[in-house]
Amino acid sequence: PNCDKITPGMLLAAVRTNVPAIFCSGGPMKAGLSAQGKALTLSTMFEAVGAFKEGSITKEEFLDMEQNACPTCGSCAGMFTANSMNCLMEVLGLALPYNGTALAVSDQRREMIRQAAFQLVENIKNDIKPRDIVTKEAIDDAF
Repeated sequence: PNCDKITPGMLLAAVRTNVPAIFCSGGPMKAGLSAQGKALTLSTMFEAVGAFKEGSITKEEFLDMEQNACPTCGSCAGMFTANSMNCLMEVLGLALPYNGTALAVSDQRREMIRQAAFQLVENIKNDIKPRDIVTKEAIDDAF
């Protein structure tokens, strides 16, 4: 799950159906780099649209940003709803550490997927279900 409404919806489904589950996000994309080596993110692009409309950056600068801001697969490169919801899944106990922050194209993400599969099998063997994990205390911790 990588978008803002997907993760909460899947959380509701996991708790409601109460079958063993573990969340493993696709992860955020890497930040891009402009031709000058400046870091670019989705936020940079939001600002660039306004800057281009008001004439404070050139068309070439805008196109450079547009072509380089999102260089890999993954959710938006920033702590927006998709990534923050996946961090909340960690706190709730339904995702492994770094689920909300490990890059989509990283070895860390690949290893996390392997560990998540192992943990899911362990949860099934031990009959650990979402309602055993997502308690009132876990929800209080998350918020």
